[in-house]
Amino acid sequence: MKCDIVVPVWNQPEFTKACIESIINNTADIDYRLIIIDNASNKETKHYLESLKTSVKPPVFLVRNENNLGFVKAANQGMRLSEAPYICLINNDTLVTEGWLGEMIKVFEGSAQIGLVNPSSNNLGQRPDRDEAIESYAQKLKKESGSFFEIGSAIGFCMLIKKELIDKIGVFDEIYGMGNFEDTDFSRRAIKEGYICVRACAAYVYHREGTSFGRDKTFDENFERNRQVYEFRWGKRRWIAYILNPVEEYTLAKFSRDAIKTARNGYWVWSFSKDHLDLPRHSNIIPAEFNKNFYTKTLFKILFKKKKFSEIYVTDQRLASLLERLSFIHKAKVYLY
Repeated sequence: MKCDIVVPVWNQPEFTKACIESIINNTADIDYRLIIIDNASNKETKHYLESLKTSVKPPVFLVRNENNLGFVKAANQGMRLSEAPYICLINNDTLVTEGWLGEMIKVFEGSAQIGLVNPSSNNLGQRPDRDEAIESYAQKLKKESGSFFEIGSAIGFCMLIKKELIDKIGVFDEIYGMGNFEDTDFSRRAIKEGYICVRACAAYVYHREGTSFGRDKTFDENFERNRQVYEFRWGKRRWIAYILNPVEEYTLAKFSRDAIKTARNGYWVWSFSKDHLDLPRHSNIIPAEFNKNFYTKTLFKILFKKKKFSEIYVTDQRLASLLERLSFIHKAKVYLY
């Protein structure tokens, strides 16, 4: 078996059926098994899941919990049951498209450094046009087969994981309870071990956003608790600015090294420049290129950005001095770069 697909389920029978059918219809190129963890679903969902056990292809392994243990524990149950070299954790409110899993595995096999793979998705900003079918949009991405884009952390809605990574760092930390931040924490642990997280550009999975947990009265409370747990371990998010004007070749090389290291630590790096720069491909590295009115536009962004920068690195001595004098507005530490 090349891959085990783990699907935690709690009710949502229509979404669950659509998800399972999309997997069956669009995963013919990979030898896989479905591991379904039923988190005490109602009768309708339970009966549907039980009907899948008679399936010959793909084989289905069904586990029934008599109480809703939450997403994190259900996901861990499934991952621990797997013996395949690849494990794909996927929400039951997703729709996969043709060749999705094969493309993700292809990306994995292209680099030993990759530990976690997300598909392209509306979750990550790849959205069909208003009247465009999901499959039609997915077909357009096929030209990027084999290519990937590094991301700050993988998202658990559809996450392909190497079994060797789980053997090294374990499964999700169940301190995160019913869910939220467990996938980000897992990604940080993977990166700490020297792996990277990426998006497979040519794989596409659509996610019905906001339906997995349901916003009951405890959602916000649990989210805030998990955020605090995560930040205690890994620190708060930070936004760091580099103003690269003028920029010499050696400075750009230094920035590329610093930026990718900082991005992999989970921080956001903005580069401000007059011209297009050849920067590392990473979701947390954001280029701001202002060919006209460079200083005015850069200063405006620095001073009035809603999420403030914590550090600003500047190659221009006079601009650095000006920004130091304006620190009472932007609140950041300023360094000559």
